Amino acid sequence: MPSEHTRRNLLRAVGIGALGGLAGCTRGSMQSGGSSETSGSTGTGESGGGSDELAVPLDEYTGADIDWKQFEGTTINIGAVNHPWVSSIKPAIPVFEELTGIDVVWNILPEQQFRTKRLTDVSTGAGKFDVFFLDQVVNQFAESGWLQPLDPYFDDGSLYDEQWYKPDDLFEATTWQAHGGGYSDTWTGMPITVEVQTQFYRTDLYEKHGLEVATTLEGFRENAKTIHEEESDVVGTVGRGQKGYGMNIYVLNTFLREHGAELWENYPKDSGLDTDGAIAAAQWYVNLLREYGPDGASSQTWSDVLSTMQSGRAGHIVSDANLFWPNLIDSSSSDVADNVEIARVPAPESGQFGPNAYSWQIASSKNAKNSKQAFLFMLWATSEPTNTWMHLESDAAFSVRRSVWENDEFRSRVGEKFAQVSLESLEVAKPDPFDRKYPEWGQKYSEELQKAIAGTKSPEAAMKRAAEKAQQTFQ
Repeated sequence: MPSEHTRRNLLRAVGIGALGGLAGCTRGSMQSGGSSETSGSTGTGESGGGSDELAVPLDEYTGADIDWKQFEGTTINIGAVNHPWVSSIKPAIPVFEELTGIDVVWNILPEQQFRTKRLTDVSTGAGKFDVFFLDQVVNQFAESGWLQPLDPYFDDGSLYDEQWYKPDDLFEATTWQAHGGGYSDTWTGMPITVEVQTQFYRTDLYEKHGLEVATTLEGFRENAKTIHEEESDVVGTVGRGQKGYGMNIYVLNTFLREHGAELWENYPKDSGLDTDGAIAAAQWYVNLLREYGPDGASSQTWSDVLSTMQSGRAGHIVSDANLFWPNLIDSSSSDVADNVEIARVPAPESGQFGPNAYSWQIASSKNAKNSKQAFLFMLWATSEPTNTWMHLESDAAFSVRRSVWENDEFRSRVGEKFAQVSLESLEVAKPDPFDRKYPEWGQKYSEELQKAIAGTKSPEAAMKRAAEKAQQTFQ
């Protein structure tokens, strides 16, 4: 159980805005409860970070073999959603401006408004945004020729110093997503945040019933069964059941991979959704929710899952974003704040641990007027000095760099257990591949899974139909 000191530190680090960072969890919901849109912060045209005192010493950067001043006197426009990454990095923006002589202008918008503006900007060739937030549409943008490939800039000796940047410090899962999730040979952007799936459980109920933390799906099912049958008004577990490509399948895809199945065993001809492993994963998750989940499990969004656990009406969350943690241990919003713990997602006894992960990245448009300046910004923003400062001195807890999660000061601030479970999970995370039609076939796949969770179709029939629909998307 985290101490009060650690709990306060983590709440300060991740903050109320943590759920704004659940980017990978909020796509594709057909319910308004799944939206991460925020309001009240347009920020259009806002410049710089507003401090005369530099947050990070310039000599953290000037030792790099990079010509930081080659674009002095120019300006870059950044298009972003209202997101914790923005608030965390803004106090350090004067460092970049002093280092490079490049002015930074922010265009911060609510999420849906930003998506519309971004699509218009890249599809019309306007190129207003030199840097912009990028998510699951990465391959739609890449295959349409709207993105600026970053590899030529990585190959430019005046722009990039590999020894200083330390690319191997980035988690493989984040680098993979910054290459279009396996669908691009080039850098489509650079990762700025990452979230990974973890398990949450009630320590008071575990102590009462003599349960051990489950490392296997079989053990987890037994723990859920015990709590479900022995406790009144508490279900064994809760998990996403609602359709939407960022909802139920965001969780199921972890168990699918842990059962040895893969999405798109032969892209785009064989989705892999009707393989024995995929069907076994669906059967396990569907049966778990139907037998030990709440009534109406098929309509639960991620926010319903969180609130059910916060209110003490569930014994577990089998698998969801590690960024749930601060909201579960916040006594002002959680009835189980003193009786909840975090652990790795369980895996099949004969399977392989492989939680899902998601990263936001920042990218540049093919038609942007200042893509090289944008690259310098991306390099600076994701570098070790800037990333470490954001996580030690600003409000961040979503680092894409391993060195931050291993940093003793950071671990002390956010809590050893949270940091270690997140680190272990990030080291082996297996993100979803977002091909250009993922929103379309993922939605159909999720609709079939929802039918199985609702009990109107067997898991096997649902997965076979999902496979047919996914493959038909490319015909």
